[in-house]
Amino acid sequence: MIRTQEAAELVKRLGALEAPVLTVYADINPANPDNRGGGWRTRVKNALKEIAPIHERRKHAKSLYEEVLETISEERPTARTMALFARQDEHGKAHIERIDLNVDLPVVDLGQGRVEARWGEPYVAPLVYALDEYQRAGVIHVDGAKWRFFEIFLGEIRECEEVFEELDEEDWKALREASEFIRSGRLRAEARADLSGSNKDAWKAKLQHWRHKLYRRLARLAEKAVKALGIDRLVLMGDETETGVLYNTLPRSLREKVAARVSNPEDLNEPNKEDILERVLPALEEAERAGELALLDEIREQPGPKGMCEVLDALQFGRLEVIVLPWGLDAEVWHCPDPADWYTCNEDDARTLCGEAAGKVHLRDRLFRLADDYGTRIELVQGPAEERLRAEFDGVAGLRRW
Repeated sequence: MIRTQEAAELVKRLGALEAPVLTVYADINPANPDNRGGGWRTRVKNALKEIAPIHERRKHAKSLYEEVLETISEERPTARTMALFARQDEHGKAHIERIDLNVDLPVVDLGQGRVEARWGEPYVAPLVYALDEYQRAGVIHVDGAKWRFFEIFLGEIRECEEVFEELDEEDWKALREASEFIRSGRLRAEARADLSGSNKDAWKAKLQHWRHKLYRRLARLAEKAVKALGIDRLVLMGDETETGVLYNTLPRSLREKVAARVSNPEDLNEPNKEDILERVLPALEEAERAGELALLDEIREQPGPKGMCEVLDALQFGRLEVIVLPWGLDAEVWHCPDPADWYTCNEDDARTLCGEAAGKVHLRDRLFRLADDYGTRIELVQGPAEERLRAEFDGVAGLRRW
C-alpha cells in the first residue's frame, strides 16, 4: 500500500522528472479476458513501436525500449492499472518508475487498445489525482474481545496492529466481559425493560462504566489513528449491537466519518484482511456514489453553472469551489494560448480572441493544472451520478463559491 508520506514523495519525484519522459498507462487487470496470457504486454509493445526516440541505442547501453520491456516482464497479478514513467540520462542509464494500482485511473484514454503512451513531458496528472483525491478509509473490526484496525487506500488494505497495542491483558479481559454482555441480548432486553423502569439502574450503571472506561479509551485510540493516517471515511464492522454501542461512544468527529456499519462474513470465524476488504469495499463504493449524488443535489439547489461553456467561464473567473466531470472525460475545448491563456467551448470566441493561434485541445490534458490555477477541486463521478450529470447538467457542472 502507498502510505500518505510515500504518496507525497512519489508525486515530488515524478514532478521533478526532466523531459523527455516516456509515460505509459495500461489496463493490466487479470479479470479482463483480453489480458490473459500477458496480452496487455503485447499491446504495450505495439504502442511503443511508434515512438522512435526510445528505440535509439547509446554506446554500451540498451535502448529505453528494451529497458521498459524488461520492467513490464514482471508479473503482478492483482493490479488493475499500470502507470510507468521512464527516461534515459546523458550516459544512457535508464530511470524507470512502475506503479501498479488496484483501481482504475480517471481521464486516462485506454479506449485504443487499453494503452496510452506518450513521449515528452511526464503525464502525471491522472496518477497525482488518484493519490490526492482517492479517499483513505479505516475499518474498525469489532469481534468480541478482538478489536482490529485496517487502512484501505487505492483498493489495498493493511492491518494497523499498532493502534490498540497499548491495551494490556486486564483491558482485553474487561472487553471480553463487555462483549459477552452486549452479545447476550441482555442489552436489548434491558432497553425494553427500561420502558417499565425495572432493573434500570444496575444495568445502566454497568454499561456506563464500560463505555466510559473502556469503549471511550478504544475510541480515543481509533481517533488518534484516524488523524495520523489521514482517514476520510470509517466503516464499523462486526455484531450489530456491538458496533451500535461503539458508534454511540465515538466522538462526534469520528461519527461524522462513519460511512457504513457492516456485519461479519457469516461463514468466517476469523476473517483475514482480504475477507474484510471484500466485505467493506461495496459499502465504501455505495457511500462514494451517494456523496456524488448529494453534490449534484447541492449544485441544482444553488443553482450552479452547467454545460461546458458556463462551467469553463465560471471556472476561469475564479467563481467555482468544485467542478464535476464524468470519469471517462473525452471532451475537446478551444484554447487561446496568447495573450489570455483562455479556454472556451466556442470556436468563434477563441478566433475573436487570438485568431489563428486558437486550437482544439483535450480537456483531460489541461484540466488538473487549470483547476489548480483557480483553487478549484475536481470531482470525477461514475455510475448513477455520471448518468445524471450527462442527462441533467449537460455533462459538466460547477458548485459556486458564492
